[in-house]
Amino acid sequence: MRRDDDLIRSLMLDFEVASDYVNDSHAVSGYTRDQVAYHMALIVKAGYAEGPQPRYSSTGSDPTIPIGVLVTRLTPAGHDFIATLRDDTVWAKVKERLAKVGGSASLEVIGQVGAAVTKQLLGL
Repeated sequence: MRRDDDLIRSLMLDFEVASDYVNDSHAVSGYTRDQVAYHMALIVKAGYAEGPQPRYSSTGSDPTIPIGVLVTRLTPAGHDFIATLRDDTVWAKVKERLAKVGGSASLEVIGQVGAAVTKQLLGL
């Protein structure tokens, strides 16, 4: 499955305001349960959210899709990541800049581009 940065951003925004844990049955409009679970696992593995390690099935149809993912809270790095990408204008400019280099980058680089765009908008 390809990583969907819009879904990662949407999930991170949801985690930020959640008053309880979020699991892989969390609904995100326009996405399947498998897409949500896969991206939640990416967020946990990247260190942007805390939770037990995602569980995978060896007998499922796609062993890369977790059968269980739980997010308990954002990490400090996760809060920093979403702080730079929360604003829709900043996010649009980040996606515009990424499109110039093929449309994809690591989550770390996406956060750095978000910080650079924010600095530019602030005149820093």
